[in-house]
Amino acid sequence: MCNDESPPKCPDIVVGSLLRIVHCCGAWDSFTEALKRTPIDRHDSLKARMNLLVQRLANGARLSKDSFPPEGLLPCLPGKQAKSFYAFKKIPIRAYGWYSERHSNTFFISHYIYKSKDKLSKKDTTRVQGNWTRIEVDGDEK
Repeated sequence: MCNDESPPKCPDIVVGSLLRIVHCCGAWDSFTEALKRTPIDRHDSLKARMNLLVQRLANGARLSKDSFPPEGLLPCLPGKQAKSFYAFKKIPIRAYGWYSERHSNTFFISHYIYKSKDKLSKKDTTRVQGNWTRIEVDGDEK
């Protein structure tokens, strides 16, 4: 569980007509850190464009493979095949997340990063897999 008592900067949960999008603990902090690496005059547009992608997914709209590609593999549950995690891509900000098997109609956003190149880093894979294990295996809520 997230023990941070400070008020959220944005909604931790976005509920749409199809999915509930849940931001893992620390996700908004990582967005703020990624945003700091971009020019200030782009902050509002980057926030709006990322929010639009999240809202579209929550409401069941199709997202292009350019905007929402599968990025890497999650660990697999016993007896199940490994599934992919995805990236919301709005250059230069990226968000990584997965469709939950434990919580129906839920997509978790693990974290955001500033990304200047296309290649997935081991550090990001490890962070997503850690959040996935904490939620899907250990039963933490976010």
